[in-house]
This record gives sequence, C-alpha cells and structure tokens, in this order.
Amino acid sequence: MRRIFLLFTFLFSLFAAFAATPTNTLPVVYITTTNNQAINSKETYVTGTLRIDPTTTSYPALAEVAAQFKGRGNWTWTGFDKKPYRIKFDAKQAVLGMPKNRHWCLLAYADDYLGYLKGPAGFIISEALGLRWTPRIQPVELYINNQYQGLYFLTEHVRVGSNRVNITEQEDNATDDVTGGWLVEIDNYAESNNITFTEGNGENVMVTPKSPEILSSAQRTYIENQLYGLNDAIYGASAEDLWSRLDLDEAVKYYLVQEIMDDCEAYHGSCFLYKDRDTNGQVDKWKFGPVWDFGNAYDRSRNGPDHQWIYVEPQFSQHWVGQLASWPEFHAKVLEYWWIYNQTCNDSVVARINAFANSIKEAAKNDAQRWNGTQNYCENRDMTEKTAKFFRRYNPRMQWLHEQWGDGTQPATWGIDPITNHQLPITNKILRDGQLLIIRGDKTYTITGTEVR
Repeated sequence: MRRIFLLFTFLFSLFAAFAATPTNTLPVVYITTTNNQAINSKETYVTGTLRIDPTTTSYPALAEVAAQFKGRGNWTWTGFDKKPYRIKFDAKQAVLGMPKNRHWCLLAYADDYLGYLKGPAGFIISEALGLRWTPRIQPVELYINNQYQGLYFLTEHVRVGSNRVNITEQEDNATDDVTGGWLVEIDNYAESNNITFTEGNGENVMVTPKSPEILSSAQRTYIENQLYGLNDAIYGASAEDLWSRLDLDEAVKYYLVQEIMDDCEAYHGSCFLYKDRDTNGQVDKWKFGPVWDFGNAYDRSRNGPDHQWIYVEPQFSQHWVGQLASWPEFHAKVLEYWWIYNQTCNDSVVARINAFANSIKEAAKNDAQRWNGTQNYCENRDMTEKTAKFFRRYNPRMQWLHEQWGDGTQPATWGIDPITNHQLPITNKILRDGQLLIIRGDKTYTITGTEVR
C-alpha cells in the first residue's frame, strides 16, 4: 500500500510539473544546463545558459548568456521540494532593471505562508527607512531544462560591489590594509572560517567573514579584535566608545525593520554587518545591514504571544539587540526613525506591498498547481486572501508599536529648510542612502544646506 501511495504521489507531482504553465504576467527565466544536468548541489556549480523573456512587462529581454548554477540556503534547501538557487554569470549582466553584476539568487519562498510577502515586505520597509543598500527583488516565472518551476524571485545576492555593499574589497589572504572593507554575518551555522566568542550575556556567537572569506593571519587578528572590541563596547559603560565603533543610525534603521516585521529570528542568523577601510586616520564604523532573511517574521503569532519586543523571550538566540536597546542613545534614535516612518513611509509601504501582491496573483495560482502536495510547500493560491492575512499581522504589530512608542519624536533638524530656515511640509523631504534630503523647487539639499547633484 505504501509503495502504491508513493507511486501515486510521484506521478501526481510529475503531472503537475507538466500541466502548469507560465501566465506571461511576469518575466520568464529560462535556465538550460549543460547536458540537462540537474542542479542538486550547494557546493558545485553546473554550467549552462540563461535567458529572460520579459513577456508583457516593460523590462528589457536578456539574450541567452553563459552562466553557472547551484543550490543555496540551509533549511530552505534541505526542507523543501521547491529549491532556491544561485546564479553566477560568466560576465556581468543587468537584469530586469537591476544594475550589472555576476551574482544573483533565485529565491523560492516555499516556506512563506503569507503569500510570498515576508521577504519583499522586509526589503520594502528597509528601502523606505533608507538603509544604505537593500537587495532589489523581481518576481519571475522559471523554467529549468524545459520544465516549468513556477513563481520565483530574482534577487541581488549580498556582496561587496559598487551597486551593492559599497565598500573597498580586500583580497583573500591579504596582509596589508586589513582595516577594510569587511562584510561579515552573524551566523547560526558552523562554517570553516567562523570566528566565535562569548557575548556579554554568556551566549556563544558565531560570525562568518563573507568578504574577504579566506583570511591571512593579519586579517584574522584584525577582525577578531574588531568583533571582540565591539562586543565589549555594547556591554560596556562608555557611550563614546560604543558609538565610535558602531553607526547609530544604521543600527537603529536595521532594528526598526526587524521590529516592524516582528522577526523572531533577527540577529540570530543572516545578520550582516560591514565597515569600509579606515582612511587618513579616520576609523570607519561598523554598520548593520543589509537586511536579508525574513523567513520567521510574524511567526510568533502562530506559536504564542507576539505583543512583545523581538528580543524578549526569543525563540532563537538573538545577539546584541537586547543590550543595544537598553542604550538611551539607541532608544532616542529609534523614536526619531519611528516618527519618520509613520509620517513619510507607512502609507507608501502598504501601497507597495499591495502592488507587489497584485503583480504575482496569477503566477501564484500556477505555482500552487506546480507544487501542490510536495514536501513542506506553503500554498499561496489565493493572493487576495494571503495579502489580507499578511496585513492581519502587519497592522496589529504597528498598533502595538504605537502603544509602546506613541508617535515617536520629531528629529530636531527635520523639516527646517537650510536655505530659508523656515519649516517645510513633510512632502518636501525624502530619505536616500540613509540621508534626510530636502527638495526646494527643482533642487535637492542635505539638511545642512549642501546641494545634491
């Protein structure tokens, strides 16, 4: 009987794979591997080609180009039949309106029961708050070796680059100028190059260097001293020491994204920090970001009380955030960015999430047909219902944060025209690359009055 059931499951899955077809409401990505080889490893790339048909969208097409492909992720790779992938083009490519790069991800979001909206919503909030870089993401439909794979999300991979984490890139095994740039990840998986230490609260922390990856003894000594010193400063008594090491604004903006998304796994894994090279005796501060994984966002409502701070009784070990939240400078800055978010960001964030959900509603139906009944798949066939379900998490979270923080605190420099010294309406101010900018006519200025060209 079990053999019959397994055979039926296999045949049903095979039928679904051939029955489902693209909707042509999104760009279609076609991957063809050499000799139709399966992409079944996270370690070994498979060669092949990739092309993109924009279908009815306004994006430019991408002619067939050489690329390599492999799996990616941890639980999302091992726990699901619908797999995520890495793409490495042989030469840099601009895809779907996103800047040129060789390195991209195809995210499956098979674990997202809220209509594939957790990750995109986190990115949208990050962009609205003005983190220095947020990965861009575009929904697509995917074919691999002429088999329809359903709805995927073509996303910029977190890397050092002029259009991504824009810092100086060190070579692996360098011995000179090891002060930066550095891109590291607070990790929850052991890697061969992990740096481990004990947090001030007794928790063990693993940090994985992402760039550079292979460290010389000089690089390893430097980054260890940096991380140990930052940990000591977070748990220390000197505000001057801490904020000379850590960028306060970026730390607060990163935190606020996680708190709005009620991400119970934040600061546990996929938590990136970076710093640029020290120059002319000026030490560059560590910055939190970019945001990345929101797989456990809004999950506490499924398992228990969700009206609490993300660092209170966490389901996962969350490093540094609880202690950071206790610093008065951190709390004061949170109130300022909370005010900014409510005054200038929330309405556009809600509109963008709704628009994103609407853009994938037809492809979501075909994705459900393609993957129905497979391992651990979260079906999102009805995007109208799933979008409403998402906002049944987002809206109460926002209300609870309002109860804690009120309307926030208007920043002292917010709304003052640096040219006339008069109050400006909120619509005359924007956020870009972590800066508050003021618009006057056809010109844009920083809050200190410097014209931005």
